[in-house]
Amino acid sequence: MTRMTKKVVISSDNISPKQWSVLLLELNIMKQAWRPFARLEIKTADFKRVVKWGTRRYDAKEEN
Repeated sequence: MTRMTKKVVISSDNISPKQWSVLLLELNIMKQAWRPFARLEIKTADFKRVVKWGTRRYDAKEEN
């Protein structure tokens, strides 16, 4: 079976920073749910930082 790369582009010019970070967190949840079926890749500025802060527990100690 041949593999084809599929690509989706999401863009917006009227989204607040909070809405953008929530969207990235939701996309990350979808990525995790799809892990058994497909390897998804999300590319955007500061994605790892948003996911790190958005998925940490309130009682977790901050790592330096």
